[in-house]
This record gives sequence, C-alpha cells and structure tokens, in this order.
Amino acid sequence: MSGHLYSWEVRSPGSRRTGPGGITADRQRAVKDLTEALTSEEPGAWGTVWAVRLSRGRPAQYDYGGLVAQGFHDPQSGTIRVEGPDP
Repeated sequence: MSGHLYSWEVRSPGSRRTGPGGITADRQRAVKDLTEALTSEEPGAWGTVWAVRLSRGRPAQYDYGGLVAQGFHDPQSGTIRVEGPDP
C-alpha cells in the first residue's frame, strides 16, 4: 500500500465556489467520483484528482503529491473527459 489518499474536487466556470469534492483511499474511486461529479456540473466545469498524504504537523492538513487526473465537462460537445497517467 502506498499510504496515499486521493483528493478530488470540481470547479465551476464563472464561480468562485468549489464544487463537489472528497477524499478516498482508492485511486480508481476518486477518478470515478470526479467523472460522476462533472456529469452533474454545468459545461465548462473542470476538476482534478491529486495524490495526498496526511501531514504529520499541526494543524492537520494534506500534503499534495502528484496530479493523478484532470477532468473537463466540454462546453461545446457536453462530453466528460478525464485524463491522467496510468497507475
């Protein structure tokens, strides 16, 4: 086991708010959750999945490692595209 967790979040175009997001220990689940969340967001939304570890310091926070995947809700075609390096 790598000790990594996977953080995912979605951002909507033209909005300062962060959309749905979460943390999971399962890389494939994080990518699936990102894909499902993008489906529910307006076209132009985008999101990321990052490998993270819980920091040992105080206050508790996540240390971000590598980018796992990026996703987009294409505003022209309406398709959802999620790309990233193979595990």
